Amino acid sequence: MRDILAIDVGTTAFKIGVFGPDLEKRCETSRNYQIHLYDHGKADIEPEKWWWALQDSCAELRDFLSSVGVISFSVTTPGLVPMDEKGRALGPAILMLDGRSHKQAREIRERVGEEKFLRETCNLPVSGGSSLCSILWIRENQPEIWDACSRFGHCNTYMVKRFTGEWAIDPSTTSITGLYNTARHDLTWNRDVLALAEIPESKLPPLMQSYHRAGRILPEVARELGLPEDCDVLCGGNDAVIAALSGGFTSPGDINNICGTCEITNVCVDRPVSSRNFNVRCHVIPGRWVTFFVLNTGGMALDWFHSVFCREMSQDQFYNEYVPSVLDSFFGSEDPDRLEADLPNYVPFLQGCRYSLEQLTASFSGLTLETTREKMLLAMIRGNALYHGEHLKEVAGLVKLGRTVMTTGGGAKIRGFLDVKRRWTGDFEYRYQDQSSLLGAAMLGQFFLTGRYS
Repeated sequence: MRDILAIDVGTTAFKIGVFGPDLEKRCETSRNYQIHLYDHGKADIEPEKWWWALQDSCAELRDFLSSVGVISFSVTTPGLVPMDEKGRALGPAILMLDGRSHKQAREIRERVGEEKFLRETCNLPVSGGSSLCSILWIRENQPEIWDACSRFGHCNTYMVKRFTGEWAIDPSTTSITGLYNTARHDLTWNRDVLALAEIPESKLPPLMQSYHRAGRILPEVARELGLPEDCDVLCGGNDAVIAALSGGFTSPGDINNICGTCEITNVCVDRPVSSRNFNVRCHVIPGRWVTFFVLNTGGMALDWFHSVFCREMSQDQFYNEYVPSVLDSFFGSEDPDRLEADLPNYVPFLQGCRYSLEQLTASFSGLTLETTREKMLLAMIRGNALYHGEHLKEVAGLVKLGRTVMTTGGGAKIRGFLDVKRRWTGDFEYRYQDQSSLLGAAMLGQFFLTGRYS
């Protein structure tokens, strides 16, 4: 069997790696890029940045590419891209952090009805996270793009189209759009919603599973990237779900926490559930769904705090010395309860809220002349953790939860992070686990080759 080229298109970073069919990693490299945050909550990126990162990464790993036979994707979601008939982007990819389409979210909820959305699509349309709202915003505000658009797709749609010339999208990326029949999970768009939204189904890509073959690599793309001309290209799926898959997130009640640019808490379930307070994605394995609770600014909140309050420190000093020292002082004190009582309150919506029709903002309250930046940092970390604890409490009323939370991501490596989770997120056993969207993408390739996950 041939090797697997795993491609992870993240929100702010791009990675590729070559894996053997047994998932032994042969090589890996990464590139960073900037997203745009502007104009009262807009968040997007030029899709060409993804391709530039791919070209540069493949050039570095060219000596390892001749053995590749399968290409698989893990992608930031939604990354909604309007494309012409050749797959060329007509505008930037609208990211999950985006806050431009609250008006459209409110209007389509009223037209379709919230109960229908929850019953059939398991998700209420919101700005950013729901591509339905972003599509409606484009139609209203950029009619020239709407008219020229052949397909609205996600990040994996764009990448697959450039690789193969074929259109594709999968349930793990499209299940929270409000357009997919997430409850049935049967690879069908919800035609009632499409009709009420006045979106032709022809403007959406065909649906297939993440591990299904979307097409064969185009000869000119193979030559451009240094890949064999007989590579099979898979559809790929959502990066957070695929990262959780790499950590064994497959059984009902499994809990996973990802602390990256965003912080995400997931619970694996074996039946569709729904709530106004969280999203539900289809898993990349059959017969499973995932509750999807996102704080738009997890690690990004720490980056913000560093840039505003600790700018005299280097990034290394801030993350490896200052933040751990603040947590050590708090959890190592004789009376953490007394110290906590003096902390300000923090509302954690620096980049809005995924589940609100309003453009929510963050705030500190209860500040006094005795409030230090250390107290403000602790208050922010506590506010973020409490927010995720609320989700686990709600899901516990719907399904039986396990007692272990597997946690991963850069934030989870900070000394004291697990103490934060135990105190403020819930009474669980927290375990750090190396998870990887890149490895998860390779696992999709392994499933394609063998029909099983190892």
